[in-house]
Amino acid sequence: MNNINTKAKMLDVKPLVTHYMEQLSLKQLFEKYIPKTHKMDVAPADALSMLVFNIINSPNPLYKIAEWATDYLDGIGEKTCAAQKYNDDCLGRNLDRLYQCNRNELMLELAANAIKAHQLEINTIHNDSTTVTFKGRYENQAPEAVQLRHGHNKDFRPDCLQLVFGLNVIGDGHVPLSFTLFDGNQADDKTHIPNWEHLRQMLDKTDFIYVADCKLCSEDNLDHIHQNGGCFITVVPKNRSMLKPFLQQLENGEVEWQSAYSVPDNRKPSKQHHFYTFEAGLTKKGYRLIWVLSSAKAEHDQKTRGHRLAEAEASLAELSGKLNRYKLKIRKQIETAVAKAIKNVKEIIEIELIEHKIPYRKKNIPWPAGAGQCLQRSYKNYI
Repeated sequence: MNNINTKAKMLDVKPLVTHYMEQLSLKQLFEKYIPKTHKMDVAPADALSMLVFNIINSPNPLYKIAEWATDYLDGIGEKTCAAQKYNDDCLGRNLDRLYQCNRNELMLELAANAIKAHQLEINTIHNDSTTVTFKGRYENQAPEAVQLRHGHNKDFRPDCLQLVFGLNVIGDGHVPLSFTLFDGNQADDKTHIPNWEHLRQMLDKTDFIYVADCKLCSEDNLDHIHQNGGCFITVVPKNRSMLKPFLQQLENGEVEWQSAYSVPDNRKPSKQHHFYTFEAGLTKKGYRLIWVLSSAKAEHDQKTRGHRLAEAEASLAELSGKLNRYKLKIRKQIETAVAKAIKNVKEIIEIELIEHKIPYRKKNIPWPAGAGQCLQRSYKNYI
């Protein structure tokens, strides 16, 4: 009877990941932009493909990937010893090569492959930016590189240096289309015009809908897109004067909400979230202004208000017992303490300070003759 040797090979999600990587021609793109030379033991395309697979499957630090790869290289279809070639030195060098290649062109081709393979539409482009925080000292930065700077840090670390990272994603499928790095002190509102021009050239059209947050909502940005045949959707900051007429209409009960659509709750599918819209008049520039009412946000805001009101009432009750004592003896001190107690609900609560004056009589008893002199002598003797 012949002995049969069996070996187990872990597949996991490798066939599925490999399928999608082949659809995107990812390995071919790596080979195109980072070709292998005769001095390289491992082709950059193989090393980077292995790194992508690891990130999707079970992210490991670079020095652990060689050990992790042995489960997928069984010695039958592949050489087991090849796993040891994917060490941290190899992967680190190829990451450096990836950084030095034309990454913008590589990513553009990758996005084009994704759009073509999955028949995605590019009628809507979403843009957003964030900050990448760096800790430590970074001296002697290369002048031609993007500069680490202090700025408005979204990780709430204003003490750290940072970069600003901007990303464009298509609305259909959320596929990354392009990205840009900016100096750490770059203001978000100044990035939209060059970014829109970049998308205009990339897509070879202007009628796509450009979606961004409230930093897009400036006259320069909106006018530039509109005058060049583009469309946009953005959020109007609540401190803009154009919102006052609507607030007055809302207060007077003149707003008639129209049902727009409903979506199930992510955590409770049986629960529906409803959205309603109200279209106000055109702005001075002729742009449409549409208000959106969300039942989910209204419910969340109601809970937040209730919580904040309860905190304010507790602070006021505690403050009430301390009036006319310590540092709460004059009106200005009391007003400052009240303002601090209601700072989160000052728009929905009204506090009135009522001052009561209580008259009282003080009887002046005349000093006996010579009493002042006795007090003075006693004081001098004490000194």
